[in-house]
Amino acid sequence: MLALFLNCLPILILIGALLVTKQKTVFSRRVMAGLSFATAGELFYLFEDRYLIPSFSCFAIAYLLYSAAFGLKRDNLYLGGIMFLVMLSVYYFASPGVHGLPQAVSYAYTVPLVLMIWRAVAWCRRNHRNSLLGLFGTIILAMSDTVLSDRLFSFPVPHHAYLVSSSYYAGQLFIALSVT
Repeated sequence: MLALFLNCLPILILIGALLVTKQKTVFSRRVMAGLSFATAGELFYLFEDRYLIPSFSCFAIAYLLYSAAFGLKRDNLYLGGIMFLVMLSVYYFASPGVHGLPQAVSYAYTVPLVLMIWRAVAWCRRNHRNSLLGLFGTIILAMSDTVLSDRLFSFPVPHHAYLVSSSYYAGQLFIALSVT
């Protein structure tokens, strides 16, 4: 029970910090909702042997909420198209042994992740205040998810728990800081 609490504590602190700020915008509410789904994903991930798909689903919803916070506009379509082509290429060449349900889960999980990065880049290009923090957070989250996916589906990663946790919490922190 203590492990459940300690794993979720950093994100719960971020949610609490956002609740007490004077920023009550659509952006801040979407980021808080994303943090909430990320917390649920973290809880499910603690039992990854039984709840890996619900965990990935919660994280994907969090990334969709972050994407909505950054703005789901039709700008930078060329950049978005390139990012999705790169994602498909990387998955095709980097995970040739992944088939069936893990492959479908990987694709379904990665699309919201790439969408989030694309929208953060577009948001940053529109020169929003603190947008660089949000972009930096999304890139760090992508690094965390890459290490996690490699460990789960491809090959062992030394010190994966430290790499995934530290980059995951840092990414969430930077996204939360983009609200202030």
